[in-house]
Amino acid sequence: MEKDIEIGSIVCSKENRDLSYTVIGKKHLNNILHYQLESDSGKIYLSEFAVKDRFIKIDGTDQLKKPVVSRLYTKITDTVHKS
Repeated sequence: MEKDIEIGSIVCSKENRDLSYTVIGKKHLNNILHYQLESDSGKIYLSEFAVKDRFIKIDGTDQLKKPVVSRLYTKITDTVHKS
């Protein structure tokens, strides 16, 4: 089983690496671990399954290389050009 994400860790979206969140809390709701995430736009709670499925943990040893153009923007423009 994977190790829990620690409070103070930074995670970013797999789809859009421009979106990063700080884990500011943990809470068990209905026997499922939920993480409280905070970004510039606000705070949210997500289950451990959603966080591990949709996000990548960033720590001090890993240097996250952001693409020149975010993946989300690329997907949007590709979709528009195909139409």
